[in-house]
Amino acid sequence: MEKISGKKQINLFILILLFNFLIAQDNSILKTIDVYGSQIDLSLSESGKNITIITKNQISDYTFNSIDELLKLIPSIELQSRGGFGNQSDLVLRGSTFTQTLVLLDGARVNDPLTGHFSMYIPITPYEIEQIEIIRGGGSSLFGPDAVGGVINIVTKAFTNKENNDEFVYKGKVGSNKLRSNNIFFSRNLNSRYYTSFGLNLIKSDGQELYKDVFSFFDNQTFSLSHKYSFNEKLSLSLRSVYAKRFFNSQYYYTRSSYDMSNETIKKNWTQALVDYKVDSVSDLKLMATYQSVDDLYIFNPAFPSYQNFTQLSNINITYFKQQKSYSSVAGINIENRKISSLDRGNHSDYYIGSFVNLKKKVKNTTLNPSARLDYNESYGFQLCPQFDISFENNDFNLRSSLGRTIRSADFTERFYNYNYSDTLSIGRNIGNPDLEAEKSLNFEIGVDIKRYKNLLFKNTVFIRRSTNLIDWVLTNSDEIISNVNTYENSDYLYAQNISNLNTLGYEGEFWFKFLNQENLNLDGSLGYTKIFNSEPGQNIFQNNINISSKYLANSSGDRLSYNIIAKNKKLKLNLNGQLKVREKENDISINQNLGKAYFVQNLNLGYLHNEFISLDFEIINLFNTNYSDLLGAIMPKRWLIVGIEFKI
Repeated sequence: MEKISGKKQINLFILILLFNFLIAQDNSILKTIDVYGSQIDLSLSESGKNITIITKNQISDYTFNSIDELLKLIPSIELQSRGGFGNQSDLVLRGSTFTQTLVLLDGARVNDPLTGHFSMYIPITPYEIEQIEIIRGGGSSLFGPDAVGGVINIVTKAFTNKENNDEFVYKGKVGSNKLRSNNIFFSRNLNSRYYTSFGLNLIKSDGQELYKDVFSFFDNQTFSLSHKYSFNEKLSLSLRSVYAKRFFNSQYYYTRSSYDMSNETIKKNWTQALVDYKVDSVSDLKLMATYQSVDDLYIFNPAFPSYQNFTQLSNINITYFKQQKSYSSVAGINIENRKISSLDRGNHSDYYIGSFVNLKKKVKNTTLNPSARLDYNESYGFQLCPQFDISFENNDFNLRSSLGRTIRSADFTERFYNYNYSDTLSIGRNIGNPDLEAEKSLNFEIGVDIKRYKNLLFKNTVFIRRSTNLIDWVLTNSDEIISNVNTYENSDYLYAQNISNLNTLGYEGEFWFKFLNQENLNLDGSLGYTKIFNSEPGQNIFQNNINISSKYLANSSGDRLSYNIIAKNKKLKLNLNGQLKVREKENDISINQNLGKAYFVQNLNLGYLHNEFISLDFEIINLFNTNYSDLLGAIMPKRWLIVGIEFKI
């Protein structure tokens, strides 16, 4: 691979930051924050994993137009986006595929049974968020299938045990290409027991011209209503109901067919309830139930039949927590039912049931955290996923390590895509495979967090993943596809297959800082670098992407450098963020598209605080008007200008 230009400048920049750090005031950035998604009373310093927590105060300083854009600002997270502005993004952790990251909302599974492409359709508005937890590495021992690359858990204000304030926030934006955005959040404590909130997020645009007379239009909406009622000091009930709709241009999001003139409409209903009962001073019992329904209408080409899919996902989680002086423990049961009714995939349903146990024992400066889970599903039978985490902490650094097994079963799209399609399928489209086996992975990581200086945190992690039966879409000649789908002879299609095995080796480094943390000027932010090696033969691990035929895995290999810097005083704020990505080249002459070897995209936001109630901001997306795509054909936004006003009381 060619050397990245500007390497010396980057090193010089880091040295300058270190020098500023040494003369800065002493302010801690490594806080003791409980990780709700850990399923146990666990702080960041006690975990054997690389965990990042982004609080609501940090989020208020970040510049973003959707939750996936917010996550893109965090080191060691990759979003393979299509179209921007929350239209669709594949969440990737540690070189995994988009189906191997589990997304939770207050501990409840969001991943759609239709396809992993819908995982980032999180039914929440930004101002409802209390904190975001990024738990990198395998997590099937606690959360069940799909937690291979890691877990994202979004914690909201109404589902925590914290006291919430009365709030009213309105943020409106207008921008290029007739962009209009309105964000409203209202919350109130009606009395000492009852808290309620309402969130609304609307954003739409005519879009930029991608191809001749083809525009990247979108119209995205989310409405959310939440309540929390405390019956007494022991018993509380939290409720949420959400409706969300997305309508957008989706040309080349899923296919490389020259006939692709697609758009897509996705409607989601989400209902969630949590009963929290404090049994006694050391024990807690929680019962959570969620129901999600999704109506997906995909029009590939107006001249072709449309695709419509209805999915339902029901979950029941029961967890029992116990905290003693010498140890903490949690045990739980999870039952999930999935259904689909589809024109092209057919009608199917399945379920799984799992139970887990998690222990935490602290011996002086060392925390031991073993866990295990047993799952059953008719497609993969019984699967046991054990895991062992260990961490050692002192004043200067944390040492941590984790070893565990993970699983993932195929979703309905991977198993049945286009199986009910009656005509001959056009070249370059996807074909499902009902005979797919479950994926299995062994994950190991070891890391050190250097925290000698209180306003600097340097996190380093090396991870290894050995995967078997990995599921992905592979470009395959029709003569080699065993299927009932009608195809053209000697033509290529994207066919779901179990790759025999895959070896992943990676490094992730994170640099979190607070410089010049004074009354008149604050400078803080993060730098992140991730390097991924993927290879099917283990001996070729450093010959990156050799023999990798997978559409998504080849794109997740390589280098990624990201930064997010915030400078502010009492009145002004400057937020600069961007990312450099280096990956393998790719092209497809049938759609006349190329995927460049590298891209560097920067964004800028200038904010002005008029008073404690009103603020203004000016945003430039893609500052230098870079032409780029995360996935071949799915063109990302060019330069986009946005102005906004925020009013809060």
